[in-house]
Formats: sequence, structure tokens, C-alpha cells
Amino acid sequence: MKVVIIEDQVQLRKSLIHQIQEANLGFIVVGEADGVTSGIGTIIKQKPDIVFFDIEIIEGSSFEILDALPQINFKSVFATAHGHFAIKAIKYSAFDFLVKPYKPSELQDTLLKLKQEIGQKDDYKEKFELLFNELKGRENKKIAISSIDEVKYIPIHDIVRIEADRSYCKIVLKDNQKILSSKNMKHYESLLPDSSFIKVHRSHIINLNFIKSIIKTDGGFVKLVNNDEVPLSRRKKDDFLKIIEHKLAN
Repeated sequence: MKVVIIEDQVQLRKSLIHQIQEANLGFIVVGEADGVTSGIGTIIKQKPDIVFFDIEIIEGSSFEILDALPQINFKSVFATAHGHFAIKAIKYSAFDFLVKPYKPSELQDTLLKLKQEIGQKDDYKEKFELLFNELKGRENKKIAISSIDEVKYIPIHDIVRIEADRSYCKIVLKDNQKILSSKNMKHYESLLPDSSFIKVHRSHIINLNFIKSIIKTDGGFVKLVNNDEVPLSRRKKDDFLKIIEHKLAN
């Protein structure tokens, strides 16, 4: 697979190239660049399968490269500092990313994941639309759901509930379709709008718009419109009922 590296720090760029080559996983670095203009030219010329982007580069950011390209048909991996404003947008749109300074083992894990995903179906147009909406503060009506073998783009209002399943989670949609996501529940808890979604138990997040009834006996649970019953944590019960009362009052 052909790889291009966009990184403005020479030593980091050389180190990344060396580590990719040393991994011996079939990745070939065919180009490198340090800024927006050179990055656009390198990607158009080399037609890579994967691009590693440092977000802050010479002349601006890597997002400007993506915005300027006539076509995006490659996988992207972003590298950025901890706490960078773009991390939530990158997670929301299901892109791979590395937080600087990253360990060689973290890069190795990313490379192995990329190799496993060869041939996996993905909609780059939809993926980047989610990314840019998040970056520009526009409302996203969909969210990227990473399953074992593909990424699906699901309307947020179709999600009825999310249930933890060890390090994965099960996402139930209003048509009763169930998706096993390779991300954990904490991942979605940090991304979904808290105006519609609430964690009612350590293993359950529900969409407030699909509540059918609240049963206060037997420890308490929430019955949803699809007749699923979700346990209500005693610790979260009072806060949950206050949220429901406020929602009904409005």
C-alpha cells in the first residue's frame, strides 16, 4: 500500500518513515511534504492509499489540504497533540489518529489495523462531510459507527439505545437493526448530543425520544418504544427523573 507523510517537523517525518518501513507490513512511503501547497501536490501526484497527516503544518492545517483536493479516495490517519480541538471531530467521523508524542507500539497497532482493513468498504465522501461539519460547528445528522468489518453512517435520531458489551458495544436502531460496534460505550457517550442521549446505567445509554414508560418499582427501569427494558441505576435515578420532568415541562 502506498503511503504519503504530511509532517512539517523534519525529524518526526523521518522517524515516521523509518518506523513504517521497519514494520515490514507491506507499506511503501512514496511521498512526503511539510505544508499545505506541497501536500496537495504530493497527494495528487502519488495517488496514495493512506496519508498520515500532522494537523498543524506550514501554511495552515492539513484540513486545508483535504478541503482543496478534487477527490479523496484514501485512508487518513491524523497525528495531533493531546487536547487539540479537532480530536472530537476526528473521533466522531471514525478516523484513525495518534496523539503526540506517540509510542512505537501505538504506531504499530495503527499499521496493523490499516492492514486488516484493506478492502473494507467505506464512504470517504460521507466520512469527510461528518469531519468538516464537526470542525465548522455545523450540526451533524449522522454519526460514524465502526463495526468489525465496515464503517456505517447512521442517522443519530435512529439510535434507540446503546449497550456495553465488554470492550465493544451494541447499538440498537429504531428498525430493530442491531450493530456491534468495535468502539466502547464511552466513545459514543462523549460524542452523542446530551440533549437527546443519557446514560441511565453503567452499561446503557438511551435516546430520550424513544422512552415509552418509566417503571419505578423493582429497582427501576425504562421501557422503550420497541419494548426493550433498560435498568435504571439507583445512583442515576434522581438525575434522570429531573431531566425527564424538565423535558416534559418544555
